[in-house]
Amino acid sequence: MKNQFIKYNLFCLVMIIVITGNVSAQIQPGKQQYNKYCLSCHGSGGKGDGELSYLLYPKPRDLTSGLFKIRSTQPGNPPTDEDLISSIKNGMPGTAMPSFNFLDIDELKDIVSYIKYLGDIENSNALQIEIPDLISETNELLELGKSVYTEIGCIKCHGDIGKGDGPSAYTLRDSWGYPIIPRDFTSGVYLGGGTPQDLYLRFAGGMDGTPMPSYGNLSELLGKPKEDENELAWSLVYYVKSLEEDDTKDIGKIPPNGTITAQLVSDGIKLDKLLEPSSRLWNKTTSYSIPISRLWQSENVNYKMVEVQAIYNSKYIAIKLEWDDITSDQSLYRVQNFQDAAAIQFSIDGTMDFHGMGSREHPTDIWFWKSEWQIQQNQNIESDIELTYSNRVSDSDVEHYPDEINESAFLIGVNVGNINSKKNRNTSVENVVAAGPHTVTTNPENLQRVKGKGQWNGKKWEVVFLREIVAESDQEMQFNKNDIIPIGFAIWNGSENDRNGQKMVSTWYKLELKD
Repeated sequence: MKNQFIKYNLFCLVMIIVITGNVSAQIQPGKQQYNKYCLSCHGSGGKGDGELSYLLYPKPRDLTSGLFKIRSTQPGNPPTDEDLISSIKNGMPGTAMPSFNFLDIDELKDIVSYIKYLGDIENSNALQIEIPDLISETNELLELGKSVYTEIGCIKCHGDIGKGDGPSAYTLRDSWGYPIIPRDFTSGVYLGGGTPQDLYLRFAGGMDGTPMPSYGNLSELLGKPKEDENELAWSLVYYVKSLEEDDTKDIGKIPPNGTITAQLVSDGIKLDKLLEPSSRLWNKTTSYSIPISRLWQSENVNYKMVEVQAIYNSKYIAIKLEWDDITSDQSLYRVQNFQDAAAIQFSIDGTMDFHGMGSREHPTDIWFWKSEWQIQQNQNIESDIELTYSNRVSDSDVEHYPDEINESAFLIGVNVGNINSKKNRNTSVENVVAAGPHTVTTNPENLQRVKGKGQWNGKKWEVVFLREIVAESDQEMQFNKNDIIPIGFAIWNGSENDRNGQKMVSTWYKLELKD
């Protein structure tokens, strides 16, 4: 009897090992993809505590909680695999969650399998929300939607005109106790998509982990007959859509298949014309609209488009960025000032690794344009406190201090050749290499070959980056015809106190040089 008991226990132990091994084998591909693209923010255990989570607001999702914002399922049900795939592929516009549309469907499925493992999610029997047939939009329906919007309390968080500035807006917390900003409906940017059907799912299912409840029972809430349910729901959807500002309805030319095509131009075009943002050359070049999202949300713009154009010839490649900015911030003279800036990153070996400046195995070549450097170059001036406080009172020899008196004591950056302390600039772009976050290394002087020119027209910045096609080092991007070159973008807004990791970023796109 005792021997039989021991054999049974051994059998159970073997089965546990076999089953565990099978499960481990099934999730291993997803774990590898997760570690590459998700771990830095969501953490090794999926709790939203990755090493970069301190840079992000809203905070990364705790994947172990089983709570997800985007669902097509009824309240109390987990999301479907398709919901999770869509969230990863499309990202969460206006948050730090980027789009991973460059991953193929098998890679996405593998990541979803691992996320389900982390969160112990069983969704095979999840109940779907049935979306009723769409009804036509009318003025009467919009008026009904406006009254529904007010009566059920949308106005308290999202405000009178949907700006996300209602009386409760700044008191809201998510399920983990972090502050959360209501969606600005006027922007036309929504989590989970902006079609009427997408919004219906958000209203009917709610958004788990946030204060956004389910409104799948509008007729009951408003004391209306059940047969009015669909009309009430679509009226609310149409009214929210009507709050979008006109200039948000056309978001521009998103690159097809994520590909930005650089156009071939004549070798006879002069260098200064290639570098000129207002050159008519750019009027003939295809412009692509690239979505960028703020890593740390502000009370203002957290999502916008940057227009991207690219041209090349046998010697040079030039890339132009253009984005809205109603203020020009070009001064770093005071510690409370921050500058406008822009950057382009390339994956040196062609691998779309972590979009946050690559990894040790797959480093990135980054071209970093700085508005302060631009004004120094344009006006041949140095950063100096005298420019900000011209009417100051001083009890020292301001004509010679500190350059001639205390240079070695106070201008250490100049003495050691720090590029940020350089006095005479011939470019507004710093070329750096990164092998992941916190690893930015400035290229040596002989490899500072990227030129730049930026101009502000009172409403927007236009910046052109230019470099020779041929790389002179393995730290530089080599541009070859018909290669697929991973490319990403970042924008800093000085008036939003952006600096370092506080910025707006894109995911990876593909740059291709075609004949």
